[in-house]
Amino acid sequence: MKLGKGMKILASALIGVCSFAEVSFGETPEELKAQIEALKQQMAVMQAQITNLQKKLQEMQAKTEKVTVPKKTGVVKAKPGLEWKLYGRVKIDYHYDTARIEKYNDFVGTIANRETHADYKNDSSNFNPRDTRIGAIISHKKGNWLIKGRIEADFYGTNSGNNLIPRLRLAYIDFNNSQKRLDLRVGQDWIPVAQLNPSTVDFGILTAAGNLWWRIPQVTLRKDLNNNWQILVSVMQHRRQHTWSKERMPWVLSRIQYKNGFLGKGNMIALGGGYKHGRHDSTIDDVDCWLLAGEWKFNFKLADQKFLFKGEAWTGKGLGAEFLRYDLDVNSNTKSTIEAWGGWADLTWFFAPRWSFTIGAGIDNPNDSELLKGTTIAGLNDRQFTKNTQYFANLWYKLTENVKVGAEVVHIETERDNNVDTGNRFTLSAFYNF
Repeated sequence: MKLGKGMKILASALIGVCSFAEVSFGETPEELKAQIEALKQQMAVMQAQITNLQKKLQEMQAKTEKVTVPKKTGVVKAKPGLEWKLYGRVKIDYHYDTARIEKYNDFVGTIANRETHADYKNDSSNFNPRDTRIGAIISHKKGNWLIKGRIEADFYGTNSGNNLIPRLRLAYIDFNNSQKRLDLRVGQDWIPVAQLNPSTVDFGILTAAGNLWWRIPQVTLRKDLNNNWQILVSVMQHRRQHTWSKERMPWVLSRIQYKNGFLGKGNMIALGGGYKHGRHDSTIDDVDCWLLAGEWKFNFKLADQKFLFKGEAWTGKGLGAEFLRYDLDVNSNTKSTIEAWGGWADLTWFFAPRWSFTIGAGIDNPNDSELLKGTTIAGLNDRQFTKNTQYFANLWYKLTENVKVGAEVVHIETERDNNVDTGNRFTLSAFYNF
């Protein structure tokens, strides 16, 4: 019952009392008694209605007190069953390089080949906003399946001057069935093996220095065997850039992971590998490529201080474009694949609520004789080397939950046979995440 109706009842009762007062002096005792009894009945009904009204008001007040403002999750419900989330970041880096760092300019790779660049020791500075990115995730449920579509872009890619062209980073559809512990992902995503990345400020995350990474079109099926074990199988292939490409077969990959359990919460070890056979664009008809990669991640405490230790180690043959190792997979002179090994590790110390400090290193070491056979040091381009090593240290400070500033130094040592060239990159960074 609404409050307005209760007020009407009270008003009616008061009018009745007034009417009784006006006519009672002309009534007989019997009529007066009858009217009093009728009035008592009306008052009883009114009292019951008022009691019921008070009860409803108390229930409404209790419901109001239980209502809480939901936490901001960034998820918007567009229509029944469909949700979308917009996310991204703005990142500005200032670099100072003590040598000519190639081949990627805005992130660390190798030191330029001194045999072909007289100015390989050239120092320079750079303001780099290209690691700014934006993305969206759209999802809906269909029975036991949660279906997601994701797209993400940044501003790396082919461009000139300040005309920064957006570049597609991620674009995939994900089919997840929690009941069956099954996940199928179709589209462009991070490579499904060697999944970890070092905690560098530099966008390159130890490119050409032991970290295998890239974002490649793929079809990947993951299966959780229980709360600890996960296995996956995948096929992936770099996007074809020219119709004269001779490559036909994709990489076939698999990975097994164990997390938590006896390792402790948040810890993980994994072993992955892959194989590829087929033609190669360097006029090679038969190529056998393979990979074996191990990964680890451990959280631990020492004297109440939190630490995170993670890394990867790998070995393989014919590892090229799909792992961001361009021109390091095949010797075009001998028409043979190149064997290599490498890896990286870093340690992060969370020494205060807003501070973290990380040190790490990585190495990529191709087989010298297989790489150099049929050529000279001068014949190697800036992405080729007989060994490349990077060491780094950085510091992050959180201004707010979404904003942080950082500083980093990266030391690079690039070996090409007997030549060893070195350089450093110093970086200051501002980062806003949303």
